[in-house]
Amino acid sequence: MIERLLPNCRDHVWSAWALIEKKKAWFGQGMTKMEFWPGGTEHLTHVSDMGTHTNETRYFEIKDRERIVFAYSMALNGRIHSVSLATVVFADHGGGTRLTYTEQMCVIPPSDGAEGRKHGWTALLKALEDFLATDTMARA
Repeated sequence: MIERLLPNCRDHVWSAWALIEKKKAWFGQGMTKMEFWPGGTEHLTHVSDMGTHTNETRYFEIKDRERIVFAYSMALNGRIHSVSLATVVFADHGGGTRLTYTEQMCVIPPSDGAEGRKHGWTALLKALEDFLATDTMARA
């Protein structure tokens, strides 16, 4: 579990997850598809010195401005190395938002495993914080 207390209102934080142009700004420009509804999918690809990384996501529950439940797989050069079920919960907190991220994962060796996911999501949530500090449109 990773928790963040953000100074932004819940609508503002939610919009950064719900709108593709905002999510690409903090999650990754390699996002080519985002269907933000139950049953919808998301696709992201980026290339590093290790090769081509692919993230495939399916949304299972979206409770407006409260909770997102999704599953995703991560692959390197076409080989899936982890599959996860994740939940993001949004709650009001002192004029801002408490964001709680939880994940259960299945590791398919070889993989960077749980430490890799924690490192990745910690970096992504820091990128979200940085984005929210400069984004002025709180629509979703």
